[in-house]
Amino acid sequence: MDISLGLAIATIIGSISGISGYFLMRQKFMRELEAGKRNQEELARRAYETAVLKEIGERIGYSLDGAKIVEIISGSLGGLLPYSTVSYLIINDESEKVIFACSVKESVSREFVKEVKAKVLAAVSEMTQKPLLTSEVDESITGVILDEKLKDPVRSYFNLPIVVLGKLMGLINVASVKTNLYNDENTEVLYKIARQASDAVSKLQEVLENEKGRLSQAVQSLSEGLLMVDTNYRLLLTNQKLSELLSIAQVPTLFDIVNALSGQLDLRTKMEEVVSKGETLAPWEIVAGGKVLQVLASRVVDNKTGKPIAIVVLFHDITDAKSLEKLRQDFTAMMVHELRAPLTSIKSTVEMLKENMQKVTSDELVKSLATINSSSGSMLKLVADLLDVAKIEAGKFDIISEAGNVGDAAREQVESFRPMAAAKNLKLTYEVGSDLGQGYFDKVRLKQVLNNLLSNAVKYTDFGEVIVKVNPRLVNGYPVDILVSVSDTGVGVEQDQIDKLFSKFGQLEAGKKKTGNSGLGLYIAKGIVEGWGGKIWVESQGSKMGATFNFTVPLASKTTKGDRIQEGEFGSIEGNSQKVAQA
Repeated sequence: MDISLGLAIATIIGSISGISGYFLMRQKFMRELEAGKRNQEELARRAYETAVLKEIGERIGYSLDGAKIVEIISGSLGGLLPYSTVSYLIINDESEKVIFACSVKESVSREFVKEVKAKVLAAVSEMTQKPLLTSEVDESITGVILDEKLKDPVRSYFNLPIVVLGKLMGLINVASVKTNLYNDENTEVLYKIARQASDAVSKLQEVLENEKGRLSQAVQSLSEGLLMVDTNYRLLLTNQKLSELLSIAQVPTLFDIVNALSGQLDLRTKMEEVVSKGETLAPWEIVAGGKVLQVLASRVVDNKTGKPIAIVVLFHDITDAKSLEKLRQDFTAMMVHELRAPLTSIKSTVEMLKENMQKVTSDELVKSLATINSSSGSMLKLVADLLDVAKIEAGKFDIISEAGNVGDAAREQVESFRPMAAAKNLKLTYEVGSDLGQGYFDKVRLKQVLNNLLSNAVKYTDFGEVIVKVNPRLVNGYPVDILVSVSDTGVGVEQDQIDKLFSKFGQLEAGKKKTGNSGLGLYIAKGIVEGWGGKIWVESQGSKMGATFNFTVPLASKTTKGDRIQEGEFGSIEGNSQKVAQA
């Protein structure tokens, strides 16, 4: 009995142990199975995360389009989470549109979609602190057909915002008719993807904004006016130079530009021609805002597709170039005339003497030789002026200055012009101030300057007087230099012509008609005066009001004696013809 009982107990214990071992092994197997399932889910989430981020990187590129992030994420949720609908709302500031799109995976009612839309709008309004109305939203619904018989409401949902640089670009909504479907565990990967995508786009946007800033500075600093429109002829870009050339607002509209070009350029037609021909058009010229503009239009092409994406129009100001060309033509014609007249006179005189040498009297011979001498002298002066100009421009125009009496040098030149002034019944007056002090100047060149100023004063004055003054110029009671002025009661100078006087070949229109000279004299005078460190300028109240030409000579006490000053040492004087106010 004891043995049987022991065997029974042993059998029972063995059975219990076997059953316990089975359950323990099963429990271990189930734990391992559950762990494996979790690992598989984690791997699936990681694979999904990698795939989505890769697709975002490939499709976004450099477009900075936050809407694409929203579309990519919302369109890739099928294998990750169960849902009835996935929706997204995109805010487009440029077009001022709000787009709501809903993709229906499991058939739901229209009321379900409306409820989702209301939740999305409420979330966006809360985040932006701006109310959004249903009427302001463009809506689209895709996927399976809606079933109005279904009455299931939204029982589970979550919102996934897409934020770039602190700005809400869009929002994704995942919703289901099932209860308690979403938690932190199964939605974490989506939030992680959204954060990484947003960070990547934010960094890219910062880089592109910096590049855009550099490009904008480069565009604004262009010497040409620039206009860019897209293929729908919407204004993309202008620069400040365009506003200056067309005299329009600093931030113009396309209407402002078209209006400024009205009657001069059919801008729309030219841009259409650029797109249709697919090539840069030959430049053409227009006159707008008192300026001559050269216009060049070309299209901008997408490197990948080869399709045009924009049209660029450049406006180049060629007013000065046109003026210089006209000036060159006028100068050439004038030089031909100035040289041809004395040459013709010399040739005809010589031929006359040759043919009538036996009959020419002594008086006639003297007169003919005087004519030849005068004509050759005029030619020699013109050639000398041209050589001086060439030296100025080459930086080899020598000014040899030394201490001397400016008053005495000026008096000699004034006296030489008395016969010329008397021939026109003009009063020629010379005044010199006391305590003049010695100047530091080139004596030969000083006479050349005065010769030009006095010659012009007498030529351009038909009645009245010419006054030459030499005085110390004082500042706060102390002499700073010597001022020489030549005043007349002649034709005068209009304000808009003052700057032209000291430019190469520049002279008054009245002067061209009256004297026909080369217009080089004042340009050379300016080079001489600036060569010894002085200034030259003109003052006039206007046409027929006379003019006063002034120039200064530095004091010898303030200048190192014996210096040899060259034009190249103080900079080129070409084009530097601004008016200097008298101190």
